[in-house]
Amino acid sequence: MWRTLPVCALMLFFTSFGWGDDKPVDPNTIVIRLKVKPMAAPKPALKYQLLPELREMNPGNPIHEYTRCFAEQTNFWNTKQQLEKREQWQSMPLKDLPLKEIRDFGRGPLDRADYAARMDAPNWQMLLKLKSDGIRTQLPDIQQLRNLGGALKVRFRFEVAEGRFEDALVTAKTMFALSRHLGEHPTMICDLVGIAIASLAIGPIDEMIQQPGCPNLFWALTDLPHPFIDIRKGLQGERVWTETEFAGLTDREPMSDRELQRIVQRPVKDFQPQLKLTKDPQRDLNDELKKRLANDDYLHAARKRLAVYGLTEEKTKEFPPLQIILLDEKMQLEAQRDERAKAMALPYWQAEPMLRAAHQSKKPRPDPLLPDLFASYDKVKLAQTRLDQRLALLRCVEALRLYAAGHDGKLPAKLEDIDLPLPVDPATGKPFFYKVEGETAHLECARLIIQVRYEVTFIK
Repeated sequence: MWRTLPVCALMLFFTSFGWGDDKPVDPNTIVIRLKVKPMAAPKPALKYQLLPELREMNPGNPIHEYTRCFAEQTNFWNTKQQLEKREQWQSMPLKDLPLKEIRDFGRGPLDRADYAARMDAPNWQMLLKLKSDGIRTQLPDIQQLRNLGGALKVRFRFEVAEGRFEDALVTAKTMFALSRHLGEHPTMICDLVGIAIASLAIGPIDEMIQQPGCPNLFWALTDLPHPFIDIRKGLQGERVWTETEFAGLTDREPMSDRELQRIVQRPVKDFQPQLKLTKDPQRDLNDELKKRLANDDYLHAARKRLAVYGLTEEKTKEFPPLQIILLDEKMQLEAQRDERAKAMALPYWQAEPMLRAAHQSKKPRPDPLLPDLFASYDKVKLAQTRLDQRLALLRCVEALRLYAAGHDGKLPAKLEDIDLPLPVDPATGKPFFYKVEGETAHLECARLIIQVRYEVTFIK
């Protein structure tokens, strides 16, 4: 059942960020130490890109091609030995990678992924399924695509270790395109998996810019979309399944008992398992409905709440009690969803207080019948912002390399000394923290669960 997957996806996201070989100073701080060389911008400025360009694209739907990466490749994807090697090769120090063994790693399926990433019409063909299955919509292929992201990271690191930067950037484009295609899926779970795959690509970029001769990627990073993963389709998908769960329920006229019983079966069937994840796993929706149908005070209060949503008591007085309860629950559920959804398109520093207030407030759902199904919105926004933070930090690192290339290898005393359009911290809307200590620049973002700090030193 896909509503249980956000927790899994978030766990994958928070444990899979590519931090390179550095160890955190404390559990909430990641320190990434880079020894880099000054490097001017390439000519032309956008010679290197991090997403496929239009001139590379072919017509077609990439989603089908991604799934074909797994056809007749059981040994590569599923054997214990391959899984263990792939996990080790994603995280071991770059200098320790067994380059001869990795040379032909995933040649067939990963080449197909490159082809898929350069197709121009992503269509998950999920809308009708979401409309019919609602909260029970299954997503069996999504974990496979995360595995594809991990395999691509291995190839990315191998290409970096061999100093093949143009090949490495082909892999970076594939990973970032795959993550963006997941952002086209009408569920926020897939948004999170897309964020996780984009995050997997950041560690190899950290490693790449430390290699001699690595081109400067400031303008390539600047050219990426902001935010990198657009979660609008996932949010719209939430609206689809909410409507699906109450399909047939109307506020225009009284409904028959038979019609209402047909409707009530679905929420009971679909939402009852969700209660097992709450603080009250023994709660039974059928019993709750019976209690509320017998409670005149509850029904009176429900009619008053419906009036707030435009259904006057005069209009609803002919509605049977079960119709009142279902309409009340549906409208409260939609209001609760929208109190969070309305903040999701805002910058994090504006969205966060609104999401926190919606999470802490008991309104607009007093004594809800159904569980809180939208509590993960703040975590999705957090994940989206953390990815954008990492990309913005990398852009600042590359700005330091650009500055040093024109100033005899020296660091700027402050970021304002760099004559480039620098990003602000996506979490705060303010410049990143920056200071110089001796030969090392410290670049730091606002803490979003984990704080990231780059320590950049130039080498001759």
